[in-house]
Amino acid sequence: MVTSIDGKTLQKMFLAGAKNLEAKKEWINELNVFPVPDGDTGTNMTLTIMSAAKEVGGIENPSMDNLAKAISSGSLRGARGNSGVILSQLFRGFTKEIKSFDTMDAVILANACERAVETAYKAVMKPKEGTILTVAKGMADRAREIVLETDDLEYMIDEIIKHGDYVLSQTPEMLPVLKQAGVVDSGGQGLMQVVKGAFDAFMGKEIDLSIEGVTTSNVVSGEEVPDTFDIKYGYCTEFIIMLEKEYNMNKELELKAYLESIGDS
Repeated sequence: MVTSIDGKTLQKMFLAGAKNLEAKKEWINELNVFPVPDGDTGTNMTLTIMSAAKEVGGIENPSMDNLAKAISSGSLRGARGNSGVILSQLFRGFTKEIKSFDTMDAVILANACERAVETAYKAVMKPKEGTILTVAKGMADRAREIVLETDDLEYMIDEIIKHGDYVLSQTPEMLPVLKQAGVVDSGGQGLMQVVKGAFDAFMGKEIDLSIEGVTTSNVVSGEEVPDTFDIKYGYCTEFIIMLEKEYNMNKELELKAYLESIGDS
């Protein structure tokens, strides 16, 4: 029975999760019909996590603190598209919770899962159920239940994954566009591949953890967009704003209201 995860193990788990997502990216692209059917969710999530993986892989003496900084900053700077931005926010919340500890136990893991979900939901102006957010929330809810029963991380993570798969299988019942296309949510599937890859490393499976340089160009899919979609703005655009002045909640709400008035995603 394993009851704690140290920095070295977490480093392996994160890199293995990134590699597993990268290996499945084309399959995830094929599932992509929401919010825009542009076939790039797998690519965008991979670019996002690989940006963090390059920083994580370069850490010689991994600790929760330096891993948290690398995962959070690397994924935020590398975030591409809706799915990538949400993934980066899940990582941001998760790492905020673990950074002050030397090791992670079942309670810290459950708390980190909850904080990840809370951070990601706050980052999306209009959260939609049946997406990566719902899958993440399902896993966090299951983590909270399991931690009351055991401190065995092997059992806990396995149960979290099983429940995540179940919630993912239900996403077509929550989003009609998924049911119409006969697919589960692509972002949710991408998240599951990250967690499954991480669990493989936790269980000691031999995985090539070398991270090569990744291209930062978006891939434009050649697939036709179904007629049922009315897409006024055809591209995802991300900005990182470097603030020079104090920025309070009122200013943030004003900016969000303005941004909502000039886009549709």
